Amino acid sequence: MKRKRLGMAVVMLVMMALSLFGGGGQQGAGGSASESGKVEIRAAWWGDTKRHTLYNQIVDEFEKANPGITVVREPSSFNDYWDKMAVQVAGGNAPDFLCIHPRFANDYIPRGVCEPLDDYIKNGTLSIDNWAQSTIETGKFNGKIYMLAMGVTFQAGFINLGVFKELGVTPPSFDWTWDDVKRIGVQVRQAFDRQGKKNQWMINDYSIDVNFNSFRYYVREFGREVYDKDGNINFTQKDLENYFTLYKELRDLGVVPDAATSTEYINNVLEDSLFAREKILVFPTPVNQFWLYNTTFPDKELGMIRIPSNKAKVQSGEFPEGAHYAVYARSTPEKKLAAAKLINFWLNDPRGLILFRLDQGVPANEKVLQETVVPALDKFMQASVNFVSTLSKITTPSPNPPSGASQINQEYLKAAQEVAYGAKTPSQGAKDFYELAKNIRAQVAK
Repeated sequence: MKRKRLGMAVVMLVMMALSLFGGGGQQGAGGSASESGKVEIRAAWWGDTKRHTLYNQIVDEFEKANPGITVVREPSSFNDYWDKMAVQVAGGNAPDFLCIHPRFANDYIPRGVCEPLDDYIKNGTLSIDNWAQSTIETGKFNGKIYMLAMGVTFQAGFINLGVFKELGVTPPSFDWTWDDVKRIGVQVRQAFDRQGKKNQWMINDYSIDVNFNSFRYYVREFGREVYDKDGNINFTQKDLENYFTLYKELRDLGVVPDAATSTEYINNVLEDSLFAREKILVFPTPVNQFWLYNTTFPDKELGMIRIPSNKAKVQSGEFPEGAHYAVYARSTPEKKLAAAKLINFWLNDPRGLILFRLDQGVPANEKVLQETVVPALDKFMQASVNFVSTLSKITTPSPNPPSGASQINQEYLKAAQEVAYGAKTPSQGAKDFYELAKNIRAQVAK
């Protein structure tokens, strides 16, 4: 509560300062276009030091190609980015070039923060030529394009093939089902038990997930979504009960770790994860990280498979994922045009994409990807490209989470942990969470 009051106080101070000194509004913090035709824009993104270095290289190349545009860079960590964004948007002084994650898109686009990009596409400033329609759709709201995807990624299962061989167990196929998870998982459990390895399992407990993603994949296969396009709860209480029951069975069989182990490792860094320690053999994670895992663990023989599915699925559970770029709607026309040019350079120009590569997923521009980027990639990155290409042909976008979703995510994690620890049955946990989620959405929608 103290943090919330402090945040509100910061917002009020920023708004007062902007009012007193004439900041914000149409001009932004970078100054306006000069009579010489030069323009300065602000560009913000999140990431670590390595990413900041990479993105500075891309912006440097953009400035060389566009000598009339200067870009003031505002990098930060992921959490700091969104804290700053809330304050800047409240003060009408957000950066001209924005990063928007689908998780938070409904907190900003309906409020007029992002500029529709359709006119820039029509006049050729921005291109979506050679982009898959499913990727374009991820940036659409109410029929207009507000964002363009930095890259395309899907959830995949990274698999330790070497340990499967050591155990004498046939690893899962590329397309596997929940029945396969149980069958193969029991074989792995028995093999570990014969070796006296009680604290190793086949796959992690992905029901304990603060981002609610695994259940999104699960329920989509029945033709439903966690949220519909209007932000309403779209799954049933029974869907969640079945999902919790599935993971309880896997937990009881020793296919996934016990609740205490899953909770202990939930926030561990890659090098100290359950997968790194070979306590689990299959780990669901974004496919564009395949290169990272292989270079971090060069001694492991790793493969890549899809997330498990139901036998009688209506549609694929996976959906295109990844962050997006957008233009701040309250910038001047000159700044908005320059920001749109930066987006296009970043996502469509070979000079930008050859540097960007797979940092935020597989580039959407298939022509530049195949002609310029793929030849420069190693075998691990090329495997990610092939994975994304395969799934792009059979998947559809999922509605972005609505306002209030972050709170619902936190409540979901609590509910999943209560079931995992046995404090509640799958039925009671699903009932309590379902009612709470509907109430949160009802309050936010008022």
